[in-house]
Amino acid sequence: MADFIRAFARRGALICALACGLMAAACATLPAKNYVATGNQYAKDGLLREASEAYKKALTQKPGNMTAHRNLGMVLVKMGDYKTAARHLEKAMGSFEKDFDANYYLGEAYRAQDKYSEAIFRYKKALKIHDGDPRALKPLAWSFFKIRYYSEALTIARELQKVAADDEQTGIILSRTLLKLKRSKEALAIIRTAKKQATKASRAFYDSVEGDVLYELNDQEGAAKAYRAALKDQPLLAGALLGLGRCSLDGGKTKQAITYMERAVRLRPRLTEAHYYLGKAYEGIDRDKSLRYYQVFRKQASADPEFIARLNEVRQKIALLQTTPAGSAGGAKPATSRQ
Repeated sequence: MADFIRAFARRGALICALACGLMAAACATLPAKNYVATGNQYAKDGLLREASEAYKKALTQKPGNMTAHRNLGMVLVKMGDYKTAARHLEKAMGSFEKDFDANYYLGEAYRAQDKYSEAIFRYKKALKIHDGDPRALKPLAWSFFKIRYYSEALTIARELQKVAADDEQTGIILSRTLLKLKRSKEALAIIRTAKKQATKASRAFYDSVEGDVLYELNDQEGAAKAYRAALKDQPLLAGALLGLGRCSLDGGKTKQAITYMERAVRLRPRLTEAHYYLGKAYEGIDRDKSLRYYQVFRKQASADPEFIARLNEVRQKIALLQTTPAGSAGGAKPATSRQ
C-alpha cells in the first residue's frame, strides 16, 4: 500500500511539473501586444519598473514593435535613464512623428543630457501637434534660457503666461529671463506678484529668485533676507546658499561666505559660479584651495559664453597662483564678489 501511495505521489508531482512547464512556456510566448498592454497598465498605476520590464519582453518577442519602443522610452525618461530612453524614442519616431508625447518625451530625454538644440526641435514639433501646450512650452523656454537665447526664452515665457498664468514655473522663468536681459525691475515686479500665489512648497524658489533680483539691484540687505527666507523652507537650496555666500563675501564675512558656498557646491558640483567665488574667497587665505576652485571653474566655464570675461580673469589668477609657494595665503586683499 505504501508503495502505491509513493508511486501515486510521484505521478502527481510529475503531472504538476509538466503543467507548470506548459504554463511557463505559454507565458514566454505571449504575443508582444499583450506585454505592451500589461506595460501600459503598470505605467498607468505608477509601477514604472514593472512597466519597463513588460515593454522589454514585448521587444524580445518582436523587436520591431514601435509602440513598445515609444512607451518604454517614455517610462525610462520618468525613471531617469535618459540615454536609453532617447534611443528607444528615436527608433519609434518614424511611426510616431506626429505624436505629441513621443516628441515631448524625446525632448525631455535630450534636455536632460544638455542636448538643447535637439530638445528645442522636439518641443517645437510637439507644439505643432498641440499648440500652446504648457507641458512643452515650459521646457522650451528653459532650453532657450540654457543656451543664452534670452529673447527667444522671453517670447516663449510670455506665451506660457497666457495659457498657464497660475503655473508656478511661469513667474520663475519670466523673472529669471528678464534678469538676464538686465530688466531687473520688471523681474522683481513679476516675481513678487507670482510669489503671492505660490504654494508653501514652492515659496522657497520664489524667495531665492527674488534674492537674485535684489542682488542685481544692489539691495544686498534685501537679497540676504530673501535668501535666508528661502533657506528656512529649503535648507538644501544651492542657489540660495550661493546668493547668501555672495552677500557675505561683499560684507567682508569671508569665512561665512566660504561655509555657504562650499555647501552649495557639495549639493550641486556643477554650480559653476560658486567655484569662481570660492576661488576669490580663498585667495588671501589658502593658495591651494583658491587654485583648485579656480581650476574647476575654468574647466566648467570653458564652453559657456556667459563666463568669457571671467575666464580671462581666472586664467591670469591661476598663472599667478601657480608661481606662489604652495601652502601660502598668497598675500591677496580680502575678496568681494563684485571685484
